[in-house]
Amino acid sequence: MDSQMREATLEDILRARDRRAEKQKQLIQEYVLPLVSFTINIPGTIKSSPLYVKIFEEGLALLGQGLSAKGVTVIFGEAHYRFTGPEAFIVADRSELALKKLVLQLEDSHQLGRIFDFDVLGLDFQPISREMLGYPQRRCLLCDDLAQVCARSRRHPVDKLKDKICSMSQNYFKHSGYLKPTNALYPGILKYFRDKNTRGVP
Repeated sequence: MDSQMREATLEDILRARDRRAEKQKQLIQEYVLPLVSFTINIPGTIKSSPLYVKIFEEGLALLGQGLSAKGVTVIFGEAHYRFTGPEAFIVADRSELALKKLVLQLEDSHQLGRIFDFDVLGLDFQPISREMLGYPQRRCLLCDDLAQVCARSRRHPVDKLKDKICSMSQNYFKHSGYLKPTNALYPGILKYFRDKNTRGVP
């Protein structure tokens, strides 16, 4: 492990989750529109690395492409690079169900989709579930059982999960171009914020 990478404690992760929930609520109240909140599923205490940032930016770029292809207007966008993991907030002028369908297609069809974690929240601040649109629950990276079941029981060693994420993503980037989001996807809208403990951020 890089000695300069900061480990995230359980307290750090819970604090980040609370901060994210407050940000989600604030943006929905301000814009009165649905919100896409994007993070990545990374096990263990190291939540930010050059590879994890690359995966995050690929997901963000794919989201931008998908929104653009559907003619969705992005009203607001922020990406935060934190040692507790990168996260993005996108306010879009489209129904929450349409947005959820778009991100579910990314999660279920893309090679890195199982690492992506897109939440879509409606005006009631509640996330839209996969089941509401008839999609099955997410599967484990390693055994194809329900991801929630494996996570709760801690069925798999963290190192094996991290190795799987590493091999999946390295194989993907070896054979595919790196999209990396730019303001061309969100002209004059997407803003980036980095904290001093985050590594691998350009």
